[in-house]
Amino acid sequence: MRTTIFAASVALLAGCAGTPEIPAELEAIRDYVAVGELEQTDSIRTHGSDKWVPATDYYALYQGRDGWFLLEFSRICREMTDNTRITPDRRYDYKTMRRGIDTLRGCRIDQMYPLTEAQAEEIETLVKGADSGN
Repeated sequence: MRTTIFAASVALLAGCAGTPEIPAELEAIRDYVAVGELEQTDSIRTHGSDKWVPATDYYALYQGRDGWFLLEFSRICREMTDNTRITPDRRYDYKTMRRGIDTLRGCRIDQMYPLTEAQAEEIETLVKGADSGN
């Protein structure tokens, strides 16, 4: 009898734990990348007047002279929203940022996706819409 109650308790607790809920804005960007079949790039040319816009804790939009890019980090990067001026940590080449090697505010850049200006605006809209619950 005790074994049955213990087994039922363990099963109940395991069921309650489940998988963590993925934030809506993160899911929206992942879906956008998958459905849009965005192609990755290995590096981005950088310049002193480049612009960074945090999208979520895992993504940022980057605007440089070569256009817009979606950056995906290998871990949560809350450091982006804690700073007003964001500069990349370049390691090998001052004018090039490489995925898998370079970091932004200590967060390793895992993926880089080239975007059109319209795609960048659409991602910003997706994030704002997911935040407001629309």
